[in-house]
Amino acid sequence: MMSEKSKKWIEAGKLLAVDVNASVICPECGLVKLTTADNINENNPQETERLIFCTSCGAKNYLRLKKN
Repeated sequence: MMSEKSKKWIEAGKLLAVDVNASVICPECGLVKLTTADNINENNPQETERLIFCTSCGAKNYLRLKKN
């Protein structure tokens, strides 16, 4: 069974994949909104890696996004 934190990270990823400015509270500490930073893949400019992180507790996750 999936933990509640894992479910919250998945939901955060879905929201932040569509809208980089979405307001999502950190699933780990619940104190602040998550921040994002995008890095374009130099070998494939159609691919972006989005870092999702918490400035309070340091939790982080990554999304790999492809441009349409």
